[in-house]
Amino acid sequence: MKLHEICPVELPEADLTDSVYIGSGIRTDLQDIAAQFGVTDTPVICDPNTLNAAGLKNQSDHRIDLGPHAHADAETVGRVSEKLTGAAGAIAVGSGTVNDLAKRACAQNEIPYIVLGTAASMNGYASGIAAILDQGVKTTVPARPPRAIILDCEILADAPARLTQAGLGDLISKPVSDSDWWLADAVEKTGYSELPSLIVDHAVAAAVNAASGLPEKDLNAHGALGTALVLSGVAMVVAGSSSPASGGEHLISHLWDMENVVLGQPTRLHGAQVGVATCITAALYQLLLECTNPVFARVPSRQALETRIQDEHGPLAASILPHARSKNERAEARIAVLRDNWSEIRDGLADRTLPKPEDIRRTLCAANAPSTLAELGETRANTARVFRLARDIRNRITVLDIAFELGILPGRIDEVLDRSGVV
Repeated sequence: MKLHEICPVELPEADLTDSVYIGSGIRTDLQDIAAQFGVTDTPVICDPNTLNAAGLKNQSDHRIDLGPHAHADAETVGRVSEKLTGAAGAIAVGSGTVNDLAKRACAQNEIPYIVLGTAASMNGYASGIAAILDQGVKTTVPARPPRAIILDCEILADAPARLTQAGLGDLISKPVSDSDWWLADAVEKTGYSELPSLIVDHAVAAAVNAASGLPEKDLNAHGALGTALVLSGVAMVVAGSSSPASGGEHLISHLWDMENVVLGQPTRLHGAQVGVATCITAALYQLLLECTNPVFARVPSRQALETRIQDEHGPLAASILPHARSKNERAEARIAVLRDNWSEIRDGLADRTLPKPEDIRRTLCAANAPSTLAELGETRANTARVFRLARDIRNRITVLDIAFELGILPGRIDEVLDRSGVV
């Protein structure tokens, strides 16, 4: 069906996915759908697990097999892009890593692709960006959404539970990250629109309400999650950025990933980390709402900032510094806005529908998803450190920045972690 048929509001003109197919058994329609979009007899981008999950193990002659341990990094994008030279299009079979690599490589070759999703594990299917690791930093880079998205609920229900749990974790951050976007506009006039929320909020609520059906492999529950994840990606395209679905909680997750890569340690599923990190940022918002007499921070000098970034981020410092420096140069202006308008800004936050951390954890638990640091395999001490440093890694204003500038952080980090319930 056409995208607008699953969207509750009229969509503006934008480079959006044309058609979305969500239902049981629709994997059998893959070739017919591919023909509609001119991507028959084109490379299939996959890994061994995703091809098998889709039931296509013996049906694809022209594969770009990423191998079982592929990462969405700039080097792999380059290899895939080279293999697509001269192709008229591509079919991606997979979820997060496969879709990001296909999306970026197809964009570089200026060719269309469609995706057969094998797990409801993230909200990037329909987005216009790809999350790529480049020089140690997780960055979002421009790309074109797939022309069609195919989500077979039977495939989604049969996916490893940890992937489905990650999808719920990624999705559940939406109300909190959208408030980060609103807050950034309040202090820097970056632009905010309610339209992305109107696109996705009803679907998010339906997926949250169906969370307990996910472990039971209920097809309707998996369809609800898949629909909400697709619409979350659409909301990002309409917004022109990932801001409606990616706030401070995503920065915490990204820094965990970046440091694990540097240390040569395995990375965890992004959505699983985001779910837990959202409990933390939701607890931080409670402190913002209680803050009636801010003790505004002193802005560090350029030299002091550069020294801190080098000392605290080590091998990642060179990549992080431009982001941190840019935000620091605007900090005095932000604090002036906060000083003059904090009461009104706080009232505006109070009017928003911010979930409580215990409600977020309850939803995660209903799906047997990680809801504590221990379940992630993370420590309190390291999380406190990452929580303190995550604001540095992107030139984007989130609740993490505002909490520092109001004087709430770093002094109350332990209180936030206690309130979050994740320790």
